[in-house]
Amino acid sequence: MELWWQSLNLELQIFYGIGVAALVALALQFVMLFIGLDDAGDAGDGVDLGEHGSGLGVFSFRGITAFFLGFGWTGVIALKAGLPLALAIVLGLLCGTVMMVVIFLLMRSMMRLQSSGTLNYGNAVGTVATVYVTIPGEAKAGGQVEVMIQGRLVTAEALQKGTSSIAPGTKVRVVDTVGQSTLVVEPLLS
Repeated sequence: MELWWQSLNLELQIFYGIGVAALVALALQFVMLFIGLDDAGDAGDGVDLGEHGSGLGVFSFRGITAFFLGFGWTGVIALKAGLPLALAIVLGLLCGTVMMVVIFLLMRSMMRLQSSGTLNYGNAVGTVATVYVTIPGEAKAGGQVEVMIQGRLVTAEALQKGTSSIAPGTKVRVVDTVGQSTLVVEPLLS
């Protein structure tokens, strides 16, 4: 390996060095991202062209690493093909810029797949629920309903403003929320 390295001219050594270092750095970043160790990976981003506060930008550490990956390996390929150094640098800059934008777009689409997992009971307003535990009248506590919220079947505390209680199995409509997780319901008119 050392003999091969020494047989390269200085330009190829520089391009290979940049390409290999960037490849290792980018591979480590993706491994850390996929195993969940990348929470603060882009805290010091420069220009942020992604969603505000996402830590994602074209000139992030990942983007710059992708730029050097494209720059280094394109320079190697261009010099190996017999192109002059100036053309290898220009092609490297073009390819590096394309790589930086591609990584930005890839990371932005991956970030859109994330969700917080926090249920917002306000999303149940307007939906139909089924009474699970009898709901007493006059806004007394103790009743429960089963309702789909954000794609999950949830059992939630429920109140109603009517005077008579609502029996289990009755379909009701969620009309409001009280506090963080209590739903206000009314019977469906049949």
